[in-house]
Amino acid sequence: MRKSIEITGIITSDTQLEYILEKLEAIEMDDVNYREYPQYDDWLAELPKDSIPGFADECRAWIHHWGNGGGDQSSEACITDAIRDLNSNVPSELANAIYNSVADYSKTNFDAAGLTIELIDGCIEELLAEARELELNNEEDDDE
Repeated sequence: MRKSIEITGIITSDTQLEYILEKLEAIEMDDVNYREYPQYDDWLAELPKDSIPGFADECRAWIHHWGNGGGDQSSEACITDAIRDLNSNVPSELANAIYNSVADYSKTNFDAAGLTIELIDGCIEELLAEARELELNNEEDDDE
């Protein structure tokens, strides 16, 4: 009987990934799929440690849209509660609260890290885009 497997780990270079994929191909593993994210602790260490006004609200909106788009309701509820209970706009603090609310509960550690990274990075990008748009609008108003 065939088996499906899942393996997670941490690598330090793309060369290692290529090597692993070559070895899997050599042993004739079928349907190889993989996902990669930055290593969670390294990524977390790079997040802003200062409060960003409106960041928690942006995170709540992001996870709500994720849930409406097919994300599981259990994870959405846990994350929403964690954001509310933390009452902080600091990205690194929110990331920890979000990750810990679902890791080993409704998500594997790998999936919890991936969802947290997507959520926090997506919210940072959205707030930066909004700030750029506001700045452009102010420049246009100044030119008139």
